[in-house]
Amino acid sequence: MATCAPVCAADLAVKAPAPAAAAAPLSWQGFYAGVTAGAVIDASTVTPQLGGTFLQSDPVKHAIQYETALGGSSTGFTAGATVGYNWQWNAVVAGLEADFAYADRSQAGSEILPSLVNPGQFIVKDYVLTGDWFGTVRARLGYAVGATLLYATGGLAFGDGGTNLFIGGANGAQYAWAGSSSSTRWGWTVGGGAETRIDAHWSVKAEYLYVNLGSSTFPLANSPANPVPEFVIAASSDYAFNVVRAGVNYRF
Repeated sequence: MATCAPVCAADLAVKAPAPAAAAAPLSWQGFYAGVTAGAVIDASTVTPQLGGTFLQSDPVKHAIQYETALGGSSTGFTAGATVGYNWQWNAVVAGLEADFAYADRSQAGSEILPSLVNPGQFIVKDYVLTGDWFGTVRARLGYAVGATLLYATGGLAFGDGGTNLFIGGANGAQYAWAGSSSSTRWGWTVGGGAETRIDAHWSVKAEYLYVNLGSSTFPLANSPANPVPEFVIAASSDYAFNVVRAGVNYRF
C-alpha cells in the first residue's frame, strides 16, 4: 500500500479551476453635469415666395429668378453646459439629459442675377441668417462596452433664429422689397455619441446632434418707389444646423 500510494495519487484527476466571474459593467447610474465645446454647422436657408401680380405676369420666369433658396452652409463655434441622470440595467443605460449652449450660427451673402423679364436689369438679393444660442431636452439610450457607453439620443430642441432679406433692382430698376423676422424657435433633435469613463467620477465624450427648429414665413414690405405695388413677395426661413462637439462630465 505504501508503494501504491504515490502512483495512485498521480493518477487522480486534477480538478479544473472555477471559471472567473464576468466583470460587472461599470456603473453609469446617477446624476452628472458637465461642459461641452465644438463646432456648429448651420444649414439654415431663406427662400423668397412670390404673390400678387407675380403669379399672373410671367410666373415661370419670375419663379426661376426669385424663388431660390439663399444660405445653407456656415461653420461657427459652440460651447455650453449639460446636466443629466442615468438609470442602468446591467449593460443597458437609459437617461434624460438637458443642455444649453452658445452657438455662432451666422450667414450673410448677396446674389445678383440678370432679369429674365426686363433685359439689361439685374436683381439683387441680400440676406442675413442668425442664431446665438440653443438648448435641448433629450432622452438617451445606450449600451456599456467596458469603460465606454455608446448611445443614441433625441428629443426637444429650442433656440433663437433671425432673418433679414432685401430684394431690389439694379441698373435703373426702381423696385425693392425688404423684411425681417426674429423669434425663439421650437423643434426637435436627434443624434448619438460615445462616452468613456476616466475614473469613478470623470468621463469624456464625443457627440453629434442634428437640430431642426422649423420654419417661419414673413412678408417683405414694398418700397414706396415700387412702380407696381401689386407685385408681392414674402419669405420663408428654415432653421436647421449640425453640432459636432466634445465634452467632460462629472458624476456625483
